[in-house]
Amino acid sequence: MYWSKCLSAILIFVAASGFWLQQQREKTPQQRQAAQMRQEDRVDYYKKWLDEDVVFIITDEERAVFLNLTTDEEKESFIEQFWRRRDPDPDTATNEFREEHYRRIAHANDSFSVGVPGWKSDRGRIYIINGKPDSIEDHGQGEIYYRPGSEGGGNTTTYAWQLWYYRHIPGVGDGIEIEFVDKTMSGHYSLARDEMDKDALLWVPGMGLTESERLGGVDDKGERIGTRTMANEATRRGGNPLKLFSRKDDLFERLNRYAKLQAPPTIKFKDLETIVDINLYFNQLPFSVRHDLIRVTPTSYLVPVTFYFNTHEFTFKQAGAIQQATLNVYGRVENMTKQKVYSFDDMVHLTLGQNAEGGAPSSVFQRNIPLEPGRYKLIAIVKDVHGGKIGTLERGIIVPGKTGNEIELSPIILADQVQPAKTGEFINDPFILSAVKVYPSAQNRFKRGKPLGFYFELYNVTADQQTLQPSLSVKLQILKDGREVPTPFGELSKIIHAYADRFYAGSMLNTQPLEPGRYSLTIAVTDQIAQTTTKQTVSFEVLG
Repeated sequence: MYWSKCLSAILIFVAASGFWLQQQREKTPQQRQAAQMRQEDRVDYYKKWLDEDVVFIITDEERAVFLNLTTDEEKESFIEQFWRRRDPDPDTATNEFREEHYRRIAHANDSFSVGVPGWKSDRGRIYIINGKPDSIEDHGQGEIYYRPGSEGGGNTTTYAWQLWYYRHIPGVGDGIEIEFVDKTMSGHYSLARDEMDKDALLWVPGMGLTESERLGGVDDKGERIGTRTMANEATRRGGNPLKLFSRKDDLFERLNRYAKLQAPPTIKFKDLETIVDINLYFNQLPFSVRHDLIRVTPTSYLVPVTFYFNTHEFTFKQAGAIQQATLNVYGRVENMTKQKVYSFDDMVHLTLGQNAEGGAPSSVFQRNIPLEPGRYKLIAIVKDVHGGKIGTLERGIIVPGKTGNEIELSPIILADQVQPAKTGEFINDPFILSAVKVYPSAQNRFKRGKPLGFYFELYNVTADQQTLQPSLSVKLQILKDGREVPTPFGELSKIIHAYADRFYAGSMLNTQPLEPGRYSLTIAVTDQIAQTTTKQTVSFEVLG
């Protein structure tokens, strides 16, 4: 009886095992297929993340690293670190950069999809990388377009096109204008190569002429079209003689700008940004900073921030025939709610025992920052690459609000050097103000016998309705202990120059006649047409 029960149990176990093995043989292909599909989904996810989600913001180095990863764990860890490196505020639960990035993708797909997903379009790419432009001009198909002087004048008919304007794009520059043109009349806008791309009559003989072509300065459009891609500026000027060429018209400058516009945004000195994020402060490397205010429009200012370095504090290494120190400079501007409104990072080279071109000390560096009216805090960090020392500094910046329509005088900038700007140097370049190069003094202290430079600008100047010329009285006065000091500059109206919508003056004073001590310099301006006056005063010291 016992052996009968054992035999029955064995037979039942064998039968059950056979049934289970048969089931396993039947389900194994399905399980393998399901597992394979899950693996393919993972592969598709990583491929989509790399080729779609972050295709415009991932650097070449990061892409190469990701492609060499083999396991899902490595890839997940990489993705986590990728977003963490770009998180503007690691202390919060939300990664604002990632949220903004996917918002931009969604907006691009909603707004720019025509035949292809919006993120693949030129407008989508620029929007995803650089964000919403500060302004957009929309021009319809067949619109009569009156070319400005910077495009050669005249008028033509255009394709539908848009002009995007950015006040500042990190790594690209200030005042960036980008044109997109719908040449296929399908709603698909492409990034324009130059101002001619939007011209619907470009290839129509005798129509849409520039001012030079209309007046007979050149034979026909052929010369303008034929020289548009030539690198030689003189050759291109010959094809459009009345065009007001600027630096942005240089072929290589334009190509370089377009390449930067479509490159992944990067912060070169992430270690310095981290110091700002976690509020670490170092005094290993002393340096000083000054800022000035230059009005661009009634509601926006250019703030030149000048760094001054003591070369004795840095580690110099031999670089060919010279000794050179290398600095990483990072700056961030925050508003009163500690939101970042501007940041920059630059590499600066200091040369021992030599001055920069034009007499500027090699220990001076400047960065222009566009700001709107308000109160800000500048946080600056400098790192000596060779020596490893770090210095930090904070400075408040107050940008005044919009003023009235009466004549306005900018704050006076006292400078170690004021000289004419060279051909090709513009307001976006360091130390360039209007048409002169100004190297601001660090502390408004001048050694006796050394020149003292000054610079100021005038806004809202009234012009005579008949002559279209202003009538200004501009006086310079220097006081010491309340007594006026004679200077060769009494009336400055002869050195006032027009520049765009403003007037400026920049010159140098000889300090040899000035005894050591503290002085005040006052500029008083009277608009004799509007019968309004304004003045500014600045203090300085002459050292023996």
